[in-house]
Amino acid sequence: MNRVNGLRLAAALGLWLTLGAAVLGLTFVIVHFGLPRAAAEHRAAVGALLILEAYATLLAALLLAYGGWRGVRGRLRFRFTSFTDIALAIVTWIGALVAGVLATVLLSPLLGQPRSNATDLLGRSFDPLFVIPIVPTVCLLAPLCEELLFRGAIFGWLRSRLPVPVAAVLSAALFAGAHLLLPLFPELFVFGLAAAWIYQRTGSTLNSFVMHASQNTLAVVLTYLVLLRPG
Repeated sequence: MNRVNGLRLAAALGLWLTLGAAVLGLTFVIVHFGLPRAAAEHRAAVGALLILEAYATLLAALLLAYGGWRGVRGRLRFRFTSFTDIALAIVTWIGALVAGVLATVLLSPLLGQPRSNATDLLGRSFDPLFVIPIVPTVCLLAPLCEELLFRGAIFGWLRSRLPVPVAAVLSAALFAGAHLLLPLFPELFVFGLAAAWIYQRTGSTLNSFVMHASQNTLAVVLTYLVLLRPG
């Protein structure tokens, strides 16, 4: 029940590509050809809907590939372990955040000046039709899907075939690279290492999800504080 194999991982990725293409393609056609005026007036909201659908189809693909919620709990280890483990995850996240920011600053002459992707995303619009779907997507759905994929599935598969430190480095590099934000690669890579360590230490992607949700929620709160600042 707890085994994570490459066939299931490949199935999850294949299902995601298939479901994502179908759902996002259908939405694009409906919105842009059936509701062109609404699409023009609420362009950011359409983008938020597509982002939500991308993550929702990833979650659906993982559920299908790993045997539903029971399989997600058993194979991808999304389960409660203890409040001590959650506290450890929070402390680890804070340490990783500090270390990641320092690494990003130090490497900025090589990788470029870092810019918050949350600012770029949330600054697109204050339209409620944009804000209402994008905030829970960024704060909860995206961290859930990414932890199940990168820590539960990818790291879980790699560590069964490679030494754990190597598996952690590879999964962290994949996680950071998947965000396509070179200046923020150091911060994302450090977070990926910390999340993999928490998963390895506690045996639960729920704990790494707490880290990830905390990071994203902090970014959202700080971004809106800046964007809504008078003047």
